[in-house]
Amino acid sequence: MVLVPKAADTSLMDKKELKKANGDVCFEAVRMPQNTYIYVNWVGVQTLETVVMGGNHLLAMLREEPCRGLLNSNKELIGPWEVAVPYLSYKWAPAARLLGLRYFAHVLSPGIFGQRSFESFRQHLKEQLYLKAFEEQEQAEDWLLLHVS
Repeated sequence: MVLVPKAADTSLMDKKELKKANGDVCFEAVRMPQNTYIYVNWVGVQTLETVVMGGNHLLAMLREEPCRGLLNSNKELIGPWEVAVPYLSYKWAPAARLLGLRYFAHVLSPGIFGQRSFESFRQHLKEQLYLKAFEEQEQAEDWLLLHVS
């Protein structure tokens, strides 16, 4: 279930969803009105395959219409995703930057394993994107809107 950010008018949103083979949703992406940013919600346990599929969806959205900001929520994520850090750091992030992405607001997962995975990502990402972590989605959205508006 997408926790739609406060800036959203649901009638104007472009939403993408990915499901695992068992039918469970693992990834949701929504382009906010006026293309202010893309909101992503990762759901449940993630594998390298689900992260690559989600990352490819995001790159396709950026190719379709470049966007400067991403609000990446891990609030519904379960467990680690460190297996995907090399892909995200060395393939996805450079490609996203070339497509115009600059600001990455990350809402931390409630679990320690997801938080550790994020710290690994932050260390590998270097300075490709302006990256900031938040406990709450509203704070992440406020920071992102301040930078992309």
